[in-house]
Amino acid sequence: MLLGTRWSKKLLRLMIISNKKLQVEFFKQPNYIAKTSNKLEKIIKDFSSFFSINEINLEISFCSAQEIKRINKQFRGQDKPTNVLSFPDENLTDISITCNGEILICNDILLAEAKDQNKEIFNHFVHLLVHSMLHIVGYGHEQENDAILMENNEVKFLSKIGISDPYK
Repeated sequence: MLLGTRWSKKLLRLMIISNKKLQVEFFKQPNYIAKTSNKLEKIIKDFSSFFSINEINLEISFCSAQEIKRINKQFRGQDKPTNVLSFPDENLTDISITCNGEILICNDILLAEAKDQNKEIFNHFVHLLVHSMLHIVGYGHEQENDAILMENNEVKFLSKIGISDPYK
């Protein structure tokens, strides 16, 4: 993992979703996440099935705006906080059938966005999670065609699990 040795050792492991093909570790997750492990496990399994992913191995950490700003500047050259950062496995070169990497989520920004956009907090979290997982399997939005493909797949999957189009 890209950040694992520097980042996750500082954090207390609080929640794990695990089976043969699925290993997701949450660090410093807020209460609304801790209370939904069964629901999240189903969503992640559905993601795996929908996108034909053979294996998921993720570390998902929640951090402050200050922490994500520092990491955003370090790894993306952008000196500002953001809602989420995704770090795929270093060997990723194209769309992959494995979802291995790290996701950092700024809960303060997530909560503010949900409020400003009049969205349920958990649904907004799931949207950010799905968006990040798509990055981790190789989808991007730097080029217009890639962005259209990623957004279409994202919206189709979210609709399948009962979450309306987050871009409307």
